[in-house]
Amino acid sequence: MDKVFSEIALTEGSVQGCEFEECKFVNCNLSGCSFIECKFTDCDFKCCNLNLIKLNRTKCFETHFLECKITGVNWTLLDWKSYVLNSPISFETCDLSLCIFNSLDLREMCMHSCKAHDADFSECDLTGSDFYKTDFKESDFSRSKLNRCNFSESINYRIDPIECSVEGARFSSPEVLTLLHPFNIKVDHDE
Repeated sequence: MDKVFSEIALTEGSVQGCEFEECKFVNCNLSGCSFIECKFTDCDFKCCNLNLIKLNRTKCFETHFLECKITGVNWTLLDWKSYVLNSPISFETCDLSLCIFNSLDLREMCMHSCKAHDADFSECDLTGSDFYKTDFKESDFSRSKLNRCNFSESINYRIDPIECSVEGARFSSPEVLTLLHPFNIKVDHDE
């Protein structure tokens, strides 16, 4: 299709059975919109309001979100059965607060410089994912696979290294000290 959708407003609307290939969505307001059995392939969303969108049985392949508001989205509703190995979505400078990713296989997902407050990543396979400079305030990573993940310069994450696998993961100081939280120990700071 290779089309640019700019300044589109379709709040609370519904789109069913559409395929979007190599499309760009720029400054669109699609908040509350339902995408039912749609397919996004090599698509880019830039500066869009996607709060509370519904992605029922929709597929995304190599879909990139830049500077978008995507809060309150249940990503588990996507049609995930056709994905293998790598995450089909990536985020840069987005607000992903209150999103649900629970139990998904999102290996090698990219989430750079994002805000992901109160997001649910519990029981996910996030192996090899890149979370550079992302704020995870109050997010849940319980029982997740975080091997080889990059949490460099990320903040506010609460990860229990006893219930999560973190082998080969990268963290920045001093935030890495939050990994000691489950052990209920105190760390003295140099003054």
